Amino acid sequence: MIIKLNILLLALILFFSAGCKQQSQRRELARILSERIELIADSANIELLDVYYQPDLISELYRMSGKMFSPLWSDRENIDQLMDFLREVHLEGLNPEDYHLSKLELLMEKIVDSKTPDTEDLAELELLLTDSYLLLASHLGRGKTDSETIDPQWHAIHRNPDVDWVSFVDSTLRYRVVKETLQSLTPGHREYSNLKKALAKYVAIEEKGGWNAFNTSLRKLEKGINHQDVAQLRTRLSVTQVDIPFDSVNENYFDEALHQQVVLFQMRNGLTADGVVGRGTIDALNIPVEERVASIRANLERWRWLSDDLGDRHILVNIANFELLLIENGKTIFKTEAIVGRPYRRTPVFSSRMTYLVFNPDWIIPPTILRNDVIPAVINNPNYLNQRRMRVITRNGENVDPSTIDWQRAASHGFPYMIRQDPGPDNALGLVKFMFPNHHNVYIHDTPSRELFRQTERTFSSGCIRINQPMKLAEILLDTNPGWDMQRINQTLAEKRSRTVHLQRPVPVHLLYLTAWADDEGIVYFRRDIYNRDEPLLTALRQSTKSSEEEEI
Repeated sequence: MIIKLNILLLALILFFSAGCKQQSQRRELARILSERIELIADSANIELLDVYYQPDLISELYRMSGKMFSPLWSDRENIDQLMDFLREVHLEGLNPEDYHLSKLELLMEKIVDSKTPDTEDLAELELLLTDSYLLLASHLGRGKTDSETIDPQWHAIHRNPDVDWVSFVDSTLRYRVVKETLQSLTPGHREYSNLKKALAKYVAIEEKGGWNAFNTSLRKLEKGINHQDVAQLRTRLSVTQVDIPFDSVNENYFDEALHQQVVLFQMRNGLTADGVVGRGTIDALNIPVEERVASIRANLERWRWLSDDLGDRHILVNIANFELLLIENGKTIFKTEAIVGRPYRRTPVFSSRMTYLVFNPDWIIPPTILRNDVIPAVINNPNYLNQRRMRVITRNGENVDPSTIDWQRAASHGFPYMIRQDPGPDNALGLVKFMFPNHHNVYIHDTPSRELFRQTERTFSSGCIRINQPMKLAEILLDTNPGWDMQRINQTLAEKRSRTVHLQRPVPVHLLYLTAWADDEGIVYFRRDIYNRDEPLLTALRQSTKSSEEEEI
């Protein structure tokens, strides 16, 4: 195909060279392009809308380029670069057929096989190349799919490249930088490029047939055991990790080197990292490579949705990894374990700005928790409120005797009061909460339930983020507030009164949902899709591209 493409490009050069006949053919091509673009611009022309995905932009581009419908793709270097990029675009997690790859190759072959280039075919080639470039640029720049259509709870700050497409395409083709401009539209985050490398690795594994299923007749495998299934375990791990050295000449012996590789695998997959190969580890080992590739593709798309500017200093919570990171100038300066919402009370994905902290917070119970949890609990246990130091209050803050309330009626007809939990170590919010305004009523806070952090999957909240080291986070966030150090924080806590402290340096907060990522060393991590958010996204990615009415730039 490459040889034929070179012949095609030679034909194009001859076609567009000087000479009376060539000038006549150029005028004919311009006429055909003009007619086709008129048809493309006609929104009632359903047939062409099924062929070209960016009809409005194609029309605008050729009308505004000032070239009187002259072809834009008359340079060999530009076509070469676009076709090369299309053949590798699966490594961006995208489908080459969305960008006419097969159509382009077949059309080029047809043109090459004919004695002289047919102007109708050249016009079709021209417009397909343009449509391919524009659509690919759109998908690289902001994602193929619409985040909020896929997941109504996805409201993170979005990428929205502000591009003058006429000037952009003109300069791209004039300076022969098709590959560079397409690459420039991909996310600038290091996480995206790391994940791309991971995709290439797993695609290569997939092309070699993946890995064999691993099973054992034993209940578990662990260090010190000698069994034939140990050799099989070594083989399986070596596919996605490294060729594992062993401390003895016996490959069936579960030695320390293998133990460390099992621990690494468990860490990479969000499992208890004890080095013991039990049911959970075996299940993770047997997830097929196709699912791993799909997971990486889904998360590449999520990064394409996300703005390149998350803030020099920002908080990133990966809901699927139950972890909070504080990142400054691209480096993680603090991280801690997190607890997130139950599957039926999902923590939403969104971006906001943390502006203040509250030490010794009280807790006004949100309506959803009040309706679904607290009122039913009071009906079952009249001492529930006293046991948790909760008070019923009016909107004006006046106390109400709980015994005077018809709780059964409140459960069915609504509750006219509020319930407040006083500050203290047993308060549901713990000793500090971190506030960033949002309509979800979600925030980050301490918790008295420290034992929950020992779990590997921590879906225990009603949507808010509980963290394991809240005071350390508070200390770092207050580092630009004069006089606020850990001693001052401890003094404030000892007062046992609510105290609001506004941050001198507000911090962007991004609650994200990432089920696959890779670090700078190339280690790839996967997490269970606790909220089942991957499959709707993958379904949308697998669908063929629709018209520009659904895929706006």
